[in-house]
Amino acid sequence: MPTLSSVTPVDGTPEILESGAGDGARARTRVTVTEDSEKVFVGHYPGFPIFPGVCIVEYVHRSALATFPEPGEAWSLAAVESTRFLSPVFPGDTLTTEITWTRRGDGWRCQAVAGTERGPSAKVRLRYATEPAAWTGEPPVSPPAAETAAAPLTTEAIKRILPHRYPMLLVDRVEALVPGERLTAVKSVSCNEPWYQALPDKAAATDYHYPETLLVESWCQSAGVLVAHDTPNPDVLAGQVMLFGAISDVAYLRPVRPGDVVEHRVRLVRALRDTMFVEGESLVAGEPVMRVGSVVMAMRPAEELTGRPTA
Repeated sequence: MPTLSSVTPVDGTPEILESGAGDGARARTRVTVTEDSEKVFVGHYPGFPIFPGVCIVEYVHRSALATFPEPGEAWSLAAVESTRFLSPVFPGDTLTTEITWTRRGDGWRCQAVAGTERGPSAKVRLRYATEPAAWTGEPPVSPPAAETAAAPLTTEAIKRILPHRYPMLLVDRVEALVPGERLTAVKSVSCNEPWYQALPDKAAATDYHYPETLLVESWCQSAGVLVAHDTPNPDVLAGQVMLFGAISDVAYLRPVRPGDVVEHRVRLVRALRDTMFVEGESLVAGEPVMRVGSVVMAMRPAEELTGRPTA
């Protein structure tokens, strides 16, 4: 079965409770996430730790690799077909993942429900293949120069908009922003990031591939800057907070490695009151590395996240 990479934003190892082989196989795993063991909690969020949604997806992904229904090491994550976030995961929760495998052409689909004792936290559908996904449609083009921002947003400005902090602040600079329309941001990938800490010195070049879940998290944070730019609120304990509701049609086109500067392009497709729909892509040196079909974001009262009334 595929090898589990040590480059990951999560620190636990899912316990396999059930596994099978072939089309229709079912699997079940569990892992407990604690504030002491998971490094992401310190930056997501300070003062009110919540397990990042992409880390739930990462545990589904690692559970899928550990229970893969077909022998062979060539399988890799080709796409996040869909993810719907249903409820938050907090420190101390035990996350149980139930997987159903379906053969799809020359690949495999993992359909999973991950949840805690309070109920489902996410419904996730992943696609695995032996070859990366291919870009479809017209090649991405740079936004017109007339639509670029007068000045970039640097880290201090981004931190006034987003609640994320180290190690989960994954946007370095916003290079172009048209409020209510589009944004271009960059993320520089470095081997000094904490995800690479457990990687041995003799690791192969393929072991340095940046985690796919963090790539989409970085893109989603860029989308968050676009959506919240005019009404920033980096405090998740009060006021209106930004929640990610769903992700769909995310295709990974080639690996990202340390030294790459990833350019995220985000476009606002539709806004319905407090719910926004965004799409876009990520590029390295002009070459597409990820396509994002749709992300749904919503502004909600903080009490929906914290469970307590705002002041």
